[in-house]
Amino acid sequence: MEISAEQIITLLQLPGIGNIKVFALANYINEHKVILNSEIDTLDFLKRCIAEKIIKGTPKEGYKISDVINASNSSKRIINESNHQNIKIISYYDSEYPENLRNIINSDNKQCSPLMLYIKGNTGYLSNPKGIAIIGTREPTSEGKQAGAYFSEIFAEKGYNIISGLAIGCDTLAHQGALNKKGITTAFLAHGLDQKIYPKENTKLAEQIIDGGGMLISEYPVGTQLMTNRLVERDRLQSGLANATLVIQTGIKGGTMHAVNATLTNKKPLFAIQFKGDSLMHDKVQGNIKLINEGKANVLNSGNLNDAFSIIENYINTKTKQTNNTTQKPFQLNLFD
Repeated sequence: MEISAEQIITLLQLPGIGNIKVFALANYINEHKVILNSEIDTLDFLKRCIAEKIIKGTPKEGYKISDVINASNSSKRIINESNHQNIKIISYYDSEYPENLRNIINSDNKQCSPLMLYIKGNTGYLSNPKGIAIIGTREPTSEGKQAGAYFSEIFAEKGYNIISGLAIGCDTLAHQGALNKKGITTAFLAHGLDQKIYPKENTKLAEQIIDGGGMLISEYPVGTQLMTNRLVERDRLQSGLANATLVIQTGIKGGTMHAVNATLTNKKPLFAIQFKGDSLMHDKVQGNIKLINEGKANVLNSGNLNDAFSIIENYINTKTKQTNNTTQKPFQLNLFD
């Protein structure tokens, strides 16, 4: 019997323990078939793992039974409130967890998969093999707005899950384009799903995504407020769930580059819309130009859409074959970095 979501959330509520340590503990529990029937069991298990250096960097004074009881109570509150808010909880060890997120890596070549997913909406599309992250600046030009709406609608019509971050600007265009064609769209949020939608201008859009059969996803539990670093952290999940990324418009140093870099690091197809004429002088397209000129992004325009579809489908087919020929291994981390 594998570790439960409630047990994982309990461990996450303990002081001095984050995702990396919980991954190590969860793997140990699953591999050694550890059974935790009570708070005392959990406390004994933690003490053993600390003594055997399964985890490192925990509080010097160690853990007390009160710590475990408080963490367990917090876990129950999170689960109960999530149920009340119609938020589904899926852990890395659940069968519903999307394969695309299982082995994503960061720029240091270390795995950075989310341990928990909190989801509102239709989770049936979590493993949709056709997904594209459509992203870009919060301040697109008029040409960027037209292009963003056009390509989002085209990909939605082709059955792609349009994945973005619900920000104003290009993210909004992506989600709306999918909805315009009654397609599926997914938004990753940087706060608990019980919190007020950020940005507030897209509160109605978030409701429309749910009503249209899409999803709102966060790796943060209910009660988690927005923080700037979480906006950056969620960018890896947009490209992670997708099989390709499309940049509508971006400056050279725009926030869009976080998702771009995650796409490149994980060796997924990257596309950038190619603009012409006066648009080339605008700051918000300099990132597109740089990515294309450096050969990091495939050019996308209205005349080569079939080529783009072929590139993505070839990537999906190759990845599927590799997955079928590889035995899935547990999440592995260097715990002592």
